[in-house]
Amino acid sequence: MPRVSTQFARPALRRLPTRSSRPVQSLVRRLLPLVFRVQGLEVRNGNAAEGLAKAFQAHQAGETTLLIAFRHPSTRDPLVLADLFWNRAANTARQRNSPLARPVELRFLYDRGIPIWAGPLIGWLLQRCGGIAIHRGRLDRPALAEARQVLAQGRYPLVIAPEGATNNLSSEMAPLEPGVAQLAFWAAEDLEKSGQTHNLQVLPVSLIYSWRQQNWSALDARLQALERHLGVQGEPLNEAWDDPHQVHRQRFLRIGDALINTLEHLERLQHEPDQPLVNRITSYRLHGLSKAESHFGLKAAGTLQERCRRIEQAAWDRIYREGLEQLPPLERSIADWEAREADLQLSRMRLVEHFICVTGQSISDEANFDRLAEMLLLVEETIGWIEDRPWKSAPSLGPQRVELSLGEPMAVLPRLPSYRHNRRQAVQQFMADLQQSLNHLMNGD
Repeated sequence: MPRVSTQFARPALRRLPTRSSRPVQSLVRRLLPLVFRVQGLEVRNGNAAEGLAKAFQAHQAGETTLLIAFRHPSTRDPLVLADLFWNRAANTARQRNSPLARPVELRFLYDRGIPIWAGPLIGWLLQRCGGIAIHRGRLDRPALAEARQVLAQGRYPLVIAPEGATNNLSSEMAPLEPGVAQLAFWAAEDLEKSGQTHNLQVLPVSLIYSWRQQNWSALDARLQALERHLGVQGEPLNEAWDDPHQVHRQRFLRIGDALINTLEHLERLQHEPDQPLVNRITSYRLHGLSKAESHFGLKAAGTLQERCRRIEQAAWDRIYREGLEQLPPLERSIADWEAREADLQLSRMRLVEHFICVTGQSISDEANFDRLAEMLLLVEETIGWIEDRPWKSAPSLGPQRVELSLGEPMAVLPRLPSYRHNRRQAVQQFMADLQQSLNHLMNGD
């Protein structure tokens, strides 16, 4: 497990206010195409640019209030979406001879922890691009109130990732968090009370990444590097199988077996003979989360993502503390000790988080290059994170593309009667409908 990076307790995290800046957004907007060319990322609009151009026109005309809910498979999603909102939708509107009345300006929720691991410059940019920082592991009332006000006022579209975090897999979606539906219903009630006739809509947006060429030789070379690094040995695989991808699947299973063996040894976990790899991963995840929760006195409740967020927040509460300057020397030393222990538990949770979206479908379904390549990157990242040094990812798998698609708008106001009758059921139904829409987009339906 990585060395503990926190040695001392630190002052409490301050709230990061939204400081939207059009000059900064204009600069970023102009740089995005260059960034994609350097990365070799090909962006395909699908129906997203045209659909959003129409949605932004209706919004700027005061006809609708928009909440955009997007799939979040990659850390590159914010850049891709910024280009979609600021460049491609606007360009499409001009091509249709109905340009937008003004540049698109949005508000979006982002995790307060991003500036901690990504650095203060990223935090500065997020603030200037319209970001609303939110603590995901607790009820962050100020951030929720700001997001609710954005929707109620209707001046800016609000952008949210209902999965809550990246899962690094384009073909699988993490369970959605109910915050999108709850914010939508709150805003619908606010709009109704104020007598506004805005049509509040939730727009589902899907992003799917793939490789522009299937470089199997590069994939094989990187699998061999992983096998050497993990000391994977065994009977030779049957290269004459009818399904050429079966060999790759078996190699991944061997690599996964070696990796989970190491993690089980770290946690002193035992497994039954011939227990499927996916079951062992599940047991490891639950054990790691339970151990961290026990340290912080937390209850094991909710989805895996929700449990991770609570652990993260509990660790931050011990690392970032109020009133450190007033503590006498001994109490300050105890605070530093607690911070180091909290950071260790946070590291345990981060390691579990790498396996959150690894399921039987990931490993056992009919394989294709993109799925195997994403699993490869996930394993490499996990090993690099454990060893506290970047994994040497070579040779390159080649440039990627991202395909964007827009689902049918989901009107919120017609759902208000159901929400008033049974709030929990209405929120659950809304999220089920949103998940179904995103699944259809993800599967190309």
